[in-house]
Amino acid sequence: QAPLSEVLREFERIQREQREANACTERQEWWERRSRLDLRMQSLIQSLDSEVLGCWRGLLLPRDPGNSVLEEQELARLLRELRDCGWERP
Repeated sequence: QAPLSEVLREFERIQREQREANACTERQEWWERRSRLDLRMQSLIQSLDSEVLGCWRGLLLPRDPGNSVLEEQELARLLRELRDCGWERP
């Protein structure tokens, strides 16, 4: 698992390398750097989603303002995921 501190350190490294890449004047090198950084950012986001947030990531999803109450099916799925993560009592 990737602890949050490691995710944040990697994010800082990506930002630093992005600033360095922005100073690059050769077009092809800039695109190569940018592509590598994009892949690292994608990996970082996936790691954050699966290993840091886990089943709690659902709490960050936007809700339909007209439907603020969880539907029965949605609630059952959420409770099942929370139990899979070790949460015992609703």
